[in-house]
Amino acid sequence: MLKGFMQPFRAARQSAATVRFETEPGEQAQVDWGHFGNIQHHGRRRKLYAFVMTLGWSRAMYVEFTLSTDAAWFLRCHLHAFEYFGGASREVLHDNLKTAVLSRDADGGVRWHPRYLDFADYCGFRPRACQPYRAQTKGKVESGIRYVRGNFWPGLRFTDLADLNQQVREWLDTVANVRTHGTTGEAPFARLPLEPLQPLSDKPAYDTSLITYRRCSRDCLISYAGNYYSVPSPYVRQTLTVKESAEGTLVILDPHGQEIACHRLALGRHQRVVIPAHYQGISASIRLVGRPSAIQVPPILDAPLVEARSLRCYEQLLESIP
Repeated sequence: MLKGFMQPFRAARQSAATVRFETEPGEQAQVDWGHFGNIQHHGRRRKLYAFVMTLGWSRAMYVEFTLSTDAAWFLRCHLHAFEYFGGASREVLHDNLKTAVLSRDADGGVRWHPRYLDFADYCGFRPRACQPYRAQTKGKVESGIRYVRGNFWPGLRFTDLADLNQQVREWLDTVANVRTHGTTGEAPFARLPLEPLQPLSDKPAYDTSLITYRRCSRDCLISYAGNYYSVPSPYVRQTLTVKESAEGTLVILDPHGQEIACHRLALGRHQRVVIPAHYQGISASIRLVGRPSAIQVPPILDAPLVEARSLRCYEQLLESIP
């Protein structure tokens, strides 16, 4: 009753007017992540994300689903998008992601992540971060994520991550990028050849490996993503650099940056990936001392031969003792 009485006296809400900002061909690409629930991947429940890049002028869109939004996948998806479009734009606009923006100064200055700056220099684009709480600045890619949710995602069935990405690529090629865009009135693929993008085909491959550091245990193993991988015995108790490549290999480097081991990533968890040569020079009869983490050679050596005797032999031995 009170709300009804006060309604005639309330001032009408004023909506803030905005001006649509359009960029020149080849000038800008907008990037964002979207969360799409969970997925079963190699027996584990993982979060599912979609990387979306939209070119500002043509509205051409690229989508890739991943299990992580870390720095490695952030850079990999950029490269995959540039490859799909045929080159890189002169500017890339995104949120204040931790993989790109370390911090902002009081006057608004951006302190960029050094690896992202190096990547931007390699590709030849200027990184640009939105002002905090101004996500509408990158409205084109925000609309793209809503379009993926409303057009591609409903009723979708897929078997695994690879199948999902294959389906979204087909959708991009046959639906999203060939439709008549509501703003431009043209198909994104029809405008894409007119964007003067910077080609990357003449440049060497950029290393997008996920880089972490692990300490080698006394049993010549490092722990990574729930599994264990062997390293040569001289590196016990040392902190080593671990690089996970996009091809699914795990490269282990010594403190001087030299490769000392290379493994295929194990699927699942609690598995041991062991190279027998890493244990050469370690005696199988080393006495275990202290904690269970003392040197333990994995079961890669042949077991000694032991004579099998009947228990009756031991009974006769006991009977012969006076």
